[in-house]
Amino acid sequence: MIKKGGINKEIVGLETEFFILDKEGNISNSADKLLSLFSNNKSIAPHVREEVGFSMFEIGSPVRSSVKDLAIDFLAILNKITQFSEEADLFLLPLGCYPAQFVPKMRKKSWYHAQSVILGKDFNRAMKVCGFHFHYTLPKGLLEKDQKSIKRITNSQAKDLFLGMYNLSVAFEPACSTFCQSSPFLDGKFYGKDSRTLAYRDMNIPNEIQGLYHMLPVLGGLPHYELTLEDLRDISSKRKNLYLDLMRSKGIPSNEVVVDSNLRFVWGPLRVNKLGTLEFRGFDMNTPLHLFSIALLIEETFSGLLNENIKPIPSDIGIDEPFKIENDIVYLPPFSIVKSLELLSARYGFENSSVYSYCKAFFDFTRKLSDQKSSKKFKFIKNMLSERKTKSDELLALVKKNGYAKEHVPADFLKYLAIHQADALKKEILVAKDYFSSLY
Repeated sequence: MIKKGGINKEIVGLETEFFILDKEGNISNSADKLLSLFSNNKSIAPHVREEVGFSMFEIGSPVRSSVKDLAIDFLAILNKITQFSEEADLFLLPLGCYPAQFVPKMRKKSWYHAQSVILGKDFNRAMKVCGFHFHYTLPKGLLEKDQKSIKRITNSQAKDLFLGMYNLSVAFEPACSTFCQSSPFLDGKFYGKDSRTLAYRDMNIPNEIQGLYHMLPVLGGLPHYELTLEDLRDISSKRKNLYLDLMRSKGIPSNEVVVDSNLRFVWGPLRVNKLGTLEFRGFDMNTPLHLFSIALLIEETFSGLLNENIKPIPSDIGIDEPFKIENDIVYLPPFSIVKSLELLSARYGFENSSVYSYCKAFFDFTRKLSDQKSSKKFKFIKNMLSERKTKSDELLALVKKNGYAKEHVPADFLKYLAIHQADALKKEILVAKDYFSSLY
């Protein structure tokens, strides 16, 4: 828990996105039907809202002062939602991508329309991926009072802590994305262990797949390290101006968007949110055990960063010894190394020795920062590393067990994979509730 003077008390929050399935495992454009069912339930209605496509919706929960409390409250909400949904013969899919092919249907809203015009037909990708967004409170006083931009601060403990948190977040993003990967299939094809990342970010694999933001990496790619707040202020302003220029070049009215926060124009895996949080946006949707184990890992990392007074520094030392602690410094690899690991993770996950070593290095670093009472919090991630299996690996093993090569899986079996995971969700909610309730 963050307690030092001048620093906010820890606050955490989340958003989760779910695809909706019928009982045969087909995508169902039933978001409005479900939202209508939830509308009269006071314990559910405040925490659900529509998404860009009619076959998906978002579930949140109240903000809390610890990941454990956040998990317990969210699981209670999710359990009720699954019950309501099943009564309507609809099921929630906790994966980053629906495995089989489907044609999405977009909501008619100006915000979505503008993006679809700017990004073209590939904007359909935004309706074919579901993610987990985790929020962690910013140090005190980082944002202007109107929450539209980062303050210009020359010297403060909060500023130094934030820059350390931000740069460390850039460095550990490929590791946490690996732990959460659940999307080996997209549109009936195998692209990699994390097809969602390959399809949505700024990646480009010739003759295979181009990410939605491959031509606009500043809007949708992994952000660079930043050494000053002024650089973050500058890149936020440039993102907004770029987006406004794109709107105007396509003849899209921009009057409403001009007044938006500079912080809104990030679709990549990490952003400073106008809500006053550092928002992790790059993780696949997954089971509650996966989601909250990763959230716990981030929580412990940031708590340790403050309590041990360690400064994250990008360095060549981090190439061979990522997350090495020496005196009061933790060495991060150069950004070029992090960027290459992002692609290797999305394609190969733990199969790649560099990705596996990097994930283990980050995990070991966080354990060193944590006290002994935290050891149980790491059990799930520790087992994942020991077995060298993510959710994507589990799905691929099921495909292989049924006699299929990952490059040639029949559509009916991909639908089976989806409904199989949706069926398992209710049980996994109860398992996760017991797990997180017993942490401490």
